[in-house]
Amino acid sequence: MTRAGRPHALRWLARLALLLTLLGGGWAHAHHPQIRLGILAYRPLDVEQADWRPVLQALQRHLDGIELQTRLLSYDALDSAVRARELDAVVTNPAHYVTLQHTDGLSTPLATLVRRRHGVETTAFGGVVVVPADSPLQRWQDLRGRRIAVPHGESLGGLQLQRYELRRRGIDDRAWARVEVGMPHDNILRAVLEGQADAGFVRDGVLEAAQAAGAVPARRLRVLQRQDLPGYPVAVSTPLVPEWPVAVLPSVDDDTRRALTLALLHTVPGAGQPSGEIAGFVPPHSYGAIEDVLRTLRAPPYGMPQLTWRENLALNAWPLAGSVAVLLGLGTVLLVIVHQRQRLQAVLQEKSALLNELAITAKTFDSAQGVVITDAQGRIVRVNRAFSAITGYDEAEARGRTPGELLRSGRHDAAFYQAMWQALTQHGHWEGEIWNRRKDGSVYPEWLAISAITNAVGKVQHYIAIFSDITWRKQAEAQIEALAYYDTLTGLANRRLLLDRIDQALRLARRHRRWGAVLFIDLDLFKGINDTYGHDAGDAVLRAMGERLRATLREQDTPGRLGGDEFLVLLPAEHAQRDAAAVAARRVADKLMAVLPQPIDWQGHTLALTLSIGIALYGGAEDPDGDQDGTQVDSAQALLKAADLAMYSVKQAGRNGVAFFDLTMEAAIRQRHQMQLDLAAAIDAGELRLYLQPQVDTRNRIVGAEALLRWQRADGTLVPPGAFIPLAEETGLILPLGRWVLHEAARLLQQWQSDARLRPLRLAINVSPRQFREPDFAQQVLAAVRDRAVSPDRLELEITESVFLDDIDTARGVLRTLDDAGVALALDDFGTGYSSLAYLAELPFDVIKIDQRFVARLQNPTRQDEAIVATILALGRRLRMQVLAEGVETAAQEAYLLTHGCHLLQGYRFGRPMPREQFEALVLGQPDEG
Repeated sequence: MTRAGRPHALRWLARLALLLTLLGGGWAHAHHPQIRLGILAYRPLDVEQADWRPVLQALQRHLDGIELQTRLLSYDALDSAVRARELDAVVTNPAHYVTLQHTDGLSTPLATLVRRRHGVETTAFGGVVVVPADSPLQRWQDLRGRRIAVPHGESLGGLQLQRYELRRRGIDDRAWARVEVGMPHDNILRAVLEGQADAGFVRDGVLEAAQAAGAVPARRLRVLQRQDLPGYPVAVSTPLVPEWPVAVLPSVDDDTRRALTLALLHTVPGAGQPSGEIAGFVPPHSYGAIEDVLRTLRAPPYGMPQLTWRENLALNAWPLAGSVAVLLGLGTVLLVIVHQRQRLQAVLQEKSALLNELAITAKTFDSAQGVVITDAQGRIVRVNRAFSAITGYDEAEARGRTPGELLRSGRHDAAFYQAMWQALTQHGHWEGEIWNRRKDGSVYPEWLAISAITNAVGKVQHYIAIFSDITWRKQAEAQIEALAYYDTLTGLANRRLLLDRIDQALRLARRHRRWGAVLFIDLDLFKGINDTYGHDAGDAVLRAMGERLRATLREQDTPGRLGGDEFLVLLPAEHAQRDAAAVAARRVADKLMAVLPQPIDWQGHTLALTLSIGIALYGGAEDPDGDQDGTQVDSAQALLKAADLAMYSVKQAGRNGVAFFDLTMEAAIRQRHQMQLDLAAAIDAGELRLYLQPQVDTRNRIVGAEALLRWQRADGTLVPPGAFIPLAEETGLILPLGRWVLHEAARLLQQWQSDARLRPLRLAINVSPRQFREPDFAQQVLAAVRDRAVSPDRLELEITESVFLDDIDTARGVLRTLDDAGVALALDDFGTGYSSLAYLAELPFDVIKIDQRFVARLQNPTRQDEAIVATILALGRRLRMQVLAEGVETAAQEAYLLTHGCHLLQGYRFGRPMPREQFEALVLGQPDEG
């Protein structure tokens, strides 16, 4: 090479190296492994992103060396991205997945999504029907003729599951008006609230999420045909189906698919996983049931109608009629020329056979339903592909054999088949449910329709049978029956089934003059197991109780679980004498007392408990002079109540025993019922009174009173509060009683305003938890003080901690409304609840009332007693709240409380609860402040 040519060659080599570098970098970039994942978004994007982000980050960590690119897309955008091959994998709802699998060749599922709702991880979901809370709609059938809001035509939880339930009840799409409002599902709730629709279809959990976020006011909407499935965190209206699948497009290679599958199955729910609704993935579930739903609804991708046998016959009516007409015409010609054209007979017979074959072919159509055609003797001459797919027999195996010898399951007797052939002979048609056997020996249910095909003179030529496999429907019905009548945890009969069985047993017992019994079983101190070891341990105990009950009882006895830790055993009425039934019931109870309490090993812990059993007898002959032996009952509820009362008597006696329902208990029930009636009448009869107990300040001057309810009967006797207040709480009468106390207190404050010495007094009334939880409680209070034109700060509401235990957010809103209006608020029985300090920090109380149990200990206090009271007093001063001690009876208690800074005192030392007139005289008799 010449000296002059060297620079040129060097420049050429440098350019070549640069080009190779660029090409190499481009090749590496082009082949950098990545997975483009498309996710269906049915909620607002910010919500979807927040829920998916932690799980996708966890998924990326398991995709070693593969970059994960994700896109949240609507239905239409996801369809477009799949068609344009802009995605490698898809996460979508099961119905949409089935459609994409048929149209774009999506793979079988790699995994199934897990959602976390209210702390519970689920791999299934259902559909919900929402209606206004005050709507008259109660059942699926009530939706006929209604406007129903839906989110999208391909929404499974928001449309197809509800359509399927309506179709099962004979209500097709033409019977109701669809109002499509678009995604997200929250639009459905808004449409129902604003009256744009009478009802709405949404996926389960949407209503609860909207209520928790404040987007939907509480108690404005409710769930139609509500099912609260045990262990399932939200309400549903339909049976459950598998959660969303993950699948890949056909272009994804096996290595990438394998890597994605492993990463998905490593991103499992459980400890250490991110919080949020999207919890992870589990091995794939089966989605065959989804295909059956879509086929039944004739929804995409099964858009071609799935015709019934009647529709098929109607569709082929013209070809069949033409064939018959040709046959008749040829028959007529044959009759005219038969004697003259003997040599043409063979030809005419051949043509007749061809036309007959044409008629058969017209009946044999390709369908998802099985079709089998036999000759007049019942031998199979033709089947379709669906027949082979359902039964396992191909056409060659089936031809020439009868359906009976090929498919008969043995579940039906001769009378069943005799009735079938009688209907075919008389009417030419039979339709019904039948059990058949597949080639592999498995028995399955099918819906079968058989029609006789006759010639022009009415002679049967063939039989055509059209059938469909209804296994999925039987499974769904079994699932619904199990949910409706059996306890999901123990498998025992639930309350609904038990009440039905008891009603039947009562009728049979009276009819046959026999005696039986029910045993009400309660597990003693079961709550302690849940609190100590958790609910998993409690569930293990309940399952063990169910298994032991089944193993111990006879086949004719009915064990069941009423709920919680309460079980019931129904012993049939098989004894002629009541005493014999009692002896037999006690024998069963003793056997259960020996078997059920045996220790249970759970994760290295030995769990042991005892039983309380109450027994009530039923049956016998009706006594025209009254109840025989005073223990007869005439309803399942009454019998349960009697057994429950007997069990409760065991609890009161110390637990771990057996007791029979007796006359004393029955009398107590009647007395209690009569008191309930009398108390309800006492409100209108003016028998209620407010007694006032003075509250004094540090100078021993009366500054207010606590109003206490008293019931004075018409004869002047006073009913103790402990006798009727708990009854009012249990029966709901506490609500009208509470409203009476509120309005009576406001009336009294109004009267005090006219006297300068009574005007400064504050009047405190107790508020029951049930009254506080009324939706309009705050408005009731404000209306009472407004109508009486009294100063709100003169009325003080005493509220216990129990009103906050379930819903502190709602309680906070109610209290702030009252506080803003100036109503005084006192936290009653302070120190008896475990979370009082948290409430004091969050809620606007003006007064803390020290519970009288702490005050009583100050008579001979220990250091711990003094420390508790001193701490409460110091806490009140620091929070700038007044502290009132109730139950003060002695000078020592008073001196201690005043010395340590207590602001207000109440108790027998300053006055017992007294009528209003006596209290006012006491106040007016105080010396004027100088």
